Formats: sequence, C-alpha cells, structure tokens
Amino acid sequence: MNVRAKRILVIIIPLIIIAAIALIIINVNADKTYPTFTETSVDEREWTLVSGFEKTIIEGNYWSFARASYVLVGQYPDYEYYKIPSNVPRNDYETDSFFIEDDDFMYYHDDNAGKISHIAVDVSSYQENVDWDALKAAGVDTVLIRVGYRGYGTGAIAEDTMFESHVEGAKEAGLSIGIYFFSQAINYEEGVEEAQYAINAARKHGLSGPIIIDTEMIYADGARTENLSIEDRTDAVVGFCETVEGAGYEPLVYSNRNWFVQQLDMSRVGIYKLWLAQYANQPDFPYLYVGWQYTDEGYVPGVDIDLDLNVWFE
Repeated sequence: MNVRAKRILVIIIPLIIIAAIALIIINVNADKTYPTFTETSVDEREWTLVSGFEKTIIEGNYWSFARASYVLVGQYPDYEYYKIPSNVPRNDYETDSFFIEDDDFMYYHDDNAGKISHIAVDVSSYQENVDWDALKAAGVDTVLIRVGYRGYGTGAIAEDTMFESHVEGAKEAGLSIGIYFFSQAINYEEGVEEAQYAINAARKHGLSGPIIIDTEMIYADGARTENLSIEDRTDAVVGFCETVEGAGYEPLVYSNRNWFVQQLDMSRVGIYKLWLAQYANQPDFPYLYVGWQYTDEGYVPGVDIDLDLNVWFE
C-alpha cells in the first residue's frame, strides 16, 4: 500500500467510527419519551407541559411541597395558601391510622391496630337529657362541658344553663371533665375576663381538667366579632390562655380547621394545645392537636341524642 492510500485510510476510518457511534446514540434514544411543550392560551403562561407521566410527577412533587409548607384552603386547584409558622409544633399522626372500630367510635391506632386514643363528648345546654351512665358504659371517658358564653350582641357573660347539672352528672358517672367557654371577646382584656369566669367555676366545683376557649364564626347580623381583626381576635385568645395558665390550669384553644388558619395568628395561638373541629373521615391539619371533633351527629349506644364526638389524646 502506497503512502497516498495510507493517508486516505487514516482520514476515512475515524469518520466511519464517528458515524457508527452517532447511529448507536440515535437508536438508543429513539424509544425514550421526553417532556413536550406546546403553546397555550388557557392561562397567562406562554408554555405549559403536555399531559403525561412527567406532568403527573411534577404536579405531585409540587403539591407535596405545598402541603408541607402551607395549609391549603378551598378547592383544587384554586387554593388559598396559609404559611405554616416554624415555631408551631406539628403533628406526626398517620391519617390512615384514624378509623372507626366496630361501627362504633373513631380511634387513633398504633401499628398493630391497637387503640391509643379515647373518646370524648362535648355538651352544652343544647343537650339537656344526657344519660351519663350510658355514656360511661359505651366507652366514653371524657366530657367537655360548656361553662358559659359571651353574648354576640350585648357582650354580656352568661352561665350555660345546664352547666351545674352536667358537672354533677359527669362526676357521678366517673368521667374526666374539662370545661370550655364560648368566646365573643374582642380584645385581650375581654379574653382575660372570660378566662377568669371559667377559672372561678372550675374552682367552685373542684375541677382540675383543661379550660378551653371556643372561638368560631357567628352566623348572625350584628355579631360584635363580625369585623374583628386577626390581631384583636388573637389577642383575646392569648389573654384567655395566659390567664388560665397563670391560675395553674391547662389552656386549650378550640376551633375549626379554616378558622384557625384564616382568622387567627397561628404563630401566637399554635404554642398552646389545640382542639380541632373538622367533620371528615380523616383530619387534614398540620399542627399538633390533642383532640379532633370529627362529627356533630354522633351516636352513643343508650344515649338518645346527637352528640359531638371527639378523638382525644389527653
């Protein structure tokens, strides 16, 4: 082979090798699917990801992050986002571990399906004829009794008309007792006033259980808390809790899921123990709570009235 032919081979052989490698790469990637973008006029974005596996993964990751950092209120996908403060304790409850046992009560269960919560009911003057012994026999061991309320129009404090009777009945049945006050406080001072009223009642009846402030929406025109700011409402709750704590009792805050995150400053309220109201098969609330009111139409065998039922961890 002459020198000219050798030079030609030196040039051609590398070109053949490069072409072969290119063909291999093309074939290897021929069956791969990559995200495809297309123009859209559906929303304000110029581009959007076409439906498919990648879109599902990306959306799943997004909502996982969102729920880890925010409480979402509303309907998918038009949620309102409420940032979870870093100073507020979170719960580590597994939602699948909440389930109703034997068509009876909702419990929280351990890994072996053993019950590690108990049942509490809450009552007020709306439940007049309570069979306390039947409650106890059915497995209820805690009752939360309304001690009083503040009028949504006048602002006057009043005793719940069934408080005395409920306390006597619950004591005789051997139930653990906590008391709650239905608040319409509009500032810190009124929160203190409501707490002092509840503390006096607890001392009078020798009660040592938690003292709870109930803060929620009043569906009535002219309610004194109707246009209350988040700051003022939070001040009232803090005033109540600080007063209860100062008197040697344990304060709790009761409200429903959305009220907690939309109408209270959780960076201040969430440092206290919480009692969550959310009527659902499973709770959806990131903060640590000691009680979950899961229905207001609960049935207790032997008790012929509807009751609020609660999964209770205290």
